[in-house]
Amino acid sequence: MLQRPSPEVVQYLDRAADARDRAQNAPDRVARDHYERMEHMSMTLAASAAFVERVDLFLETVGRALPPCDVCSTCVRLMRLSVLETSRYRRRYSFECGRCGDVRDRELLL
Repeated sequence: MLQRPSPEVVQYLDRAADARDRAQNAPDRVARDHYERMEHMSMTLAASAAFVERVDLFLETVGRALPPCDVCSTCVRLMRLSVLETSRYRRRYSFECGRCGDVRDRELLL
């Protein structure tokens, strides 16, 4: 599926196109090399910005799709989330093993 690029990516692509035009109209080799490097750097920035946006979207999707879980160190089975406490600066998870009853707490600083 094609998606519209973000304003940041569009800005870098516009800068690359502008640099390409300037390179084609450059009066000498030094100026042409300069604008070709500018075009290359702008294209690299556009690709990097697009990649970061895709990674952010992926991490946001994964964060919502998977519930927090842990593995019991005693019987090596998946533990279920029993308690979730949140505050402004942290999130505390309590997991309980359904098989052996082992309890484990984990804290995530926000």
